Amino acid sequence: MSINDTSREPVDEPWSEPSGQPLSEVPSQPLTEALGEPEGQTVTVIGFGRRLVAYIIDAVILWAVGLCLGFGVLSLTATGASQDAVSSANLAVQAVQCVSVLIALAYFVIFWATTGQTPGKMALGIKVIETDGSPVTWGKAILRYIGYVISGLVLSLGFIWIAFDSKRQGWHDKIANTYVVHKDTEFSATAPVTIVPSDAGSSVAIVLVLLFFVALIMIPVVVIAVLLLLGPVIGNVFSNIVEGLTTPVPQ
Repeated sequence: MSINDTSREPVDEPWSEPSGQPLSEVPSQPLTEALGEPEGQTVTVIGFGRRLVAYIIDAVILWAVGLCLGFGVLSLTATGASQDAVSSANLAVQAVQCVSVLIALAYFVIFWATTGQTPGKMALGIKVIETDGSPVTWGKAILRYIGYVISGLVLSLGFIWIAFDSKRQGWHDKIANTYVVHKDTEFSATAPVTIVPSDAGSSVAIVLVLLFFVALIMIPVVVIAVLLLLGPVIGNVFSNIVEGLTTPVPQ
């Protein structure tokens, strides 16, 4: 080889392995994987039926506490049938009602803010979390209880709303920005979140059945109330009719 041959420009050739074979191409990865971005997450929210059962358990516990408190206070104040004793009993009943409201407030707020689970929710294996996946704070727990009161003011429509909402949120959930999910659910708000109801397609049916049973209970109550209110009037009308039939006609 002559000296002039060494002056030629090098020709680009593919890198090769020691065996002399060209290196295989490295498969490209999507940009999201290369950057380490998290994938989407699916969060299952609890529907109306299961939450109703949890609420009934909590209501029974609070009712039992209030009942014991009421009997205890009345046993101490009801010492006779005098006017003073009756007044004392009435004051005691009002005091028990006020204390019961405070107990309910403390019951829900403390359990929501500490564990996210009341005893009813513990029994059903569900919990309350904020919509970003974080535990419920004390402020949000108090706000949620205020929402509880609002949900029950208008014929409990705020609770029934759970059955029809796509994220199974009642008014109290929307006010406090909370979800009710399975107790083991964890997710981060930094990644896309897909909300899936646990009772898709059956929640509305549960509400309709519940309303049917409520109607069956309310119809006799309404009938009895109407009879109690209109009973004297109806009795007077029938008495006048009977009296008119039995009164002899003057000749």
